[in-house]
Amino acid sequence: MTPTGVHDEWSRLREAIVGIAPADEIVVSYEESQRWLLPDAAAFCRTHSGRRLIEIDAVRARRIETQIDGLAKLLEHEGVTIRRPERLHDAERCFLAPNGEGGQLFARGPMIVVGNHVIDASLRLQCRQRERFGLRPHLKRLIAGGASWSSVPLGSPSAVDGPFLEGGDVLLNGREIYVGMSGCATDMAGVDWLQALLGENHRVIPVALRSNVLHLDCALGLVRPGLLVFCPERLIDGLPMSLRTWDKIALSVAEAEKLQTNVLVLEEGRVIVESANERLAEELRRRRVETIPFPFDGPIGLGGGLRSAYQALRREG
Repeated sequence: MTPTGVHDEWSRLREAIVGIAPADEIVVSYEESQRWLLPDAAAFCRTHSGRRLIEIDAVRARRIETQIDGLAKLLEHEGVTIRRPERLHDAERCFLAPNGEGGQLFARGPMIVVGNHVIDASLRLQCRQRERFGLRPHLKRLIAGGASWSSVPLGSPSAVDGPFLEGGDVLLNGREIYVGMSGCATDMAGVDWLQALLGENHRVIPVALRSNVLHLDCALGLVRPGLLVFCPERLIDGLPMSLRTWDKIALSVAEAEKLQTNVLVLEEGRVIVESANERLAEELRRRRVETIPFPFDGPIGLGGGLRSAYQALRREG
């Protein structure tokens, strides 16, 4: 069995998990509405038997399903071995949120892969903790193939005390690991935990984000060695020192809000971008990066882009 291995954001993608579409109707309590998943959740809520039902418009739900499944097919066509999460069942669906059902659209959040380390993340939004169970069958296979498995200790249910460490905050650049911190997701305790796990062979570098930025990949994307895309206004202290000499494609706040930094790198020189991101695609082409446009506005409308929707398990190099 080929071992797990991810050391950067741009080596050729060989194996990945791609998320699955949410059910047409997600049952949650009003207090636990996953607003990261459904930003306009209130418009879809009605009360039934003391519970809130969030009803996703059928056309919208179909578009999300078509686009996430289409992404999986596109990656398969590119030679990537694709895995999908399993649907949660029985007690898994109620774990830490008795009236909830976990969304599994964004596979990036609940898992982190650094080298041959496969890590269960600790997510700040309590009801997302259950997403790890849909990935567990793949985790068992990775362990059998030689991967090392660790779990971040669960943070406090109050979301005040961590550690919290989320996959969307973690970007890999060889032995340098950049970890975003905005107060929305990862915290310093999560950064310290990751550094202790990886040891002196890696340097884990916290990156301060504005408080309205969910994850680091909503502000920064590494396209290939020496080339990045970022939104300067979302980084409080600017780029990490080692990235400041790189060629940069700067995006406005409005562009970043459409998750244009959240691209999917197939390999050096080839990137999948959302179809509407024409200016970014043109900037990449000017730098001799092949861009593959792909419609992904459905999942983006729920708060996650192309990078959010997949978790790399194996890249060459």
